Amino acid sequence: MKNSKVIAYSGVATALSVVMLFLGSIVWVLGYTMPLVASLIMIVLLESVSKKSALLTFVSTSVISFILLNDKECVLLYVLFFGYYPLIRDKLNDIKPKLMSYLLKFVSFNAAMVLTQILCVYVFGIPFDDMLGKWGIVVFALCLNLVFIVFDKLYTLLLRLYRIKLKKKVEKYIK
Repeated sequence: MKNSKVIAYSGVATALSVVMLFLGSIVWVLGYTMPLVASLIMIVLLESVSKKSALLTFVSTSVISFILLNDKECVLLYVLFFGYYPLIRDKLNDIKPKLMSYLLKFVSFNAAMVLTQILCVYVFGIPFDDMLGKWGIVVFALCLNLVFIVFDKLYTLLLRLYRIKLKKKVEKYIK
């Protein structure tokens, strides 16, 4: 595929990802879900264009979102985990034994979530909502891990669906 096409598809994916993150930044309920949705856009790039285009999309989406969007927590969730997770997911899935693969996934996810909260509180000055006290933080962390489990399964299913039903149709328009 020509470089101009790769750049064009990366640009469109970047614009769509920024719009998703924008929606997450203006509707507070979507602040945690839109980084996940934006990362699902990477399926098309990774499967039909190239890893280079997916990396380009991740970097450009991250930079543009930091500049344009108010909700830094939404952007940090994308930048610190959900944006690059599709790029490293296959490598993590290849690790044997499977228990080690899952452990690394959860360690990277939880490290990114902790780093996100630390940056939000201490760098961006966003107060942490501890309405439920210490237990609220634990419940929040458990809920985030459940969301990650669902996201990983959803990503696997959407990847399979894309490969079976949509890949040939999309590649017909891309190539």
